[in-house]
Amino acid sequence: MVDHLEIETTFEVGAEFEPPRPADLAPGGMDEQAHRLVATYFDTEDLRLAARGITLRRRLGGPDTGWHLKIPWGPDGKREFRAPRGSHATRIPARLVRLASSAARGAALVPVARITTERTETALLGGDGEPLALIADDRVHGEVLLRNGREVRWREIEAELGSGDRALLDAIGRRLTDAGARPSRTGSKTLTLLGGLVPERPARPTGPTADAAVRGYLFDQVEDMLALDPRVRAGEEDALHQMRVATRRIRTVLRGFPAVVGRKAVRPTADALRELAAALGEARDLEVLRERFTARLAELPRRAGGVRLTGDWLTVFDGRLEAARRRAVRSLEGQEYFALLDRLDRLRSSPLTGPRAGKPAEKVLDDQVGDALARMRSAHERALAATDRASRDEAWHEVRKAAKRVRYAASASEPVLGTPAARLRRWAANLQEVLGDHQDGAAALRFIEVSGGRVAAAAPDPVAASASLAALSGAETAVAPYLLAEAEREWESGPKEARRT
Repeated sequence: MVDHLEIETTFEVGAEFEPPRPADLAPGGMDEQAHRLVATYFDTEDLRLAARGITLRRRLGGPDTGWHLKIPWGPDGKREFRAPRGSHATRIPARLVRLASSAARGAALVPVARITTERTETALLGGDGEPLALIADDRVHGEVLLRNGREVRWREIEAELGSGDRALLDAIGRRLTDAGARPSRTGSKTLTLLGGLVPERPARPTGPTADAAVRGYLFDQVEDMLALDPRVRAGEEDALHQMRVATRRIRTVLRGFPAVVGRKAVRPTADALRELAAALGEARDLEVLRERFTARLAELPRRAGGVRLTGDWLTVFDGRLEAARRRAVRSLEGQEYFALLDRLDRLRSSPLTGPRAGKPAEKVLDDQVGDALARMRSAHERALAATDRASRDEAWHEVRKAAKRVRYAASASEPVLGTPAARLRRWAANLQEVLGDHQDGAAALRFIEVSGGRVAAAAPDPVAASASLAALSGAETAVAPYLLAEAEREWESGPKEARRT
């Protein structure tokens, strides 16, 4: 199975349109080929994939016969995953089903459309013969296979980027529009064919009320979750971390705006988000430890006490990390997870039930951010009063969590409260980062204390591994007080009105 990032632009043209031949944009010449493509598209009966801009098809004909799954990937691209066509016309490859499952949510995928395309494809070649871009002139016959099926015929032009740069794609687009082409209103053959059958995407809430402000923030975080789901399944770097952050932001806002949200109504959703964040967190915490150990080892001398310091033992650590990543992906399977996504969709689309949800946003959000600040000040006072290492570490960890709540509350309020909320968000983020570094060091020490012996024993060179872990423990112990001092300096740099008691 292969995949690639597809960046293309689609144009509407009439039957008599004369496409330009931009030979001056092709230093290696142009190569023209004709194909007849027959594709069957699969979706749920209520077109959940199409509603998310996802297409799944089995195509016959052309150089890429087989199964194709296209998922929006960033602001202007789609990731296309491919698999061989197989001998069974409706047996969709399991990996493609999983990648689309946050949209389908357990509903059966059935044939919903058949599209036959008579394509004339022109490749603009570079000097090395590689296609810089492809221009496809498509005459299309579409058939809806759902209830009240219909047939539609149209013509369109697709310009797809190959190994060229975005400027080339823009130049091709200008040539096409100058010749009379119009940017497509749908950008997709399936959306052109299915039209009004596709459910409308939910609209982002707007308005002057606290409900609209908080739901607008929730809307964005849910969108991030849904976009990150296939990236986590595909193993994209940092996707797991970003999805965990999105779940935490949603949960923090559900808990941090009780006057707007109505905690009792959203408690099951908040609990499910906590469980999901914990499932994703195991792998993420191991990723952080792995990165921290690698960085610390690079700072240490090569030998200590006559023993070579080594990172060979990290191979044992990597086995745990990969197993945790697999468990994290499994947490995105099943009806409990899909039910959570359904609840989040309903939550961002329906008015919130808190007692002040319908009030003007500015005063309500200012009060709620103030409550979050009060909790952070209390946590800071407890941290300053802590005496032993264990209680001090735990108390500063609570300050970090409180700073995170302030950061997310300020982020949600920033469109309404403006500069004061932005300043507060930046301060809380800086404080959270320093305390996160301290917390990661405390986690590293706990790992060495609890698991270091087993890890060293399983390493290729147990003596060198033991020495390395001991050196890492000493380094983390030494740096911890400096990180707390830095955190206190960061605290004192914050807005006076935020630090007042």
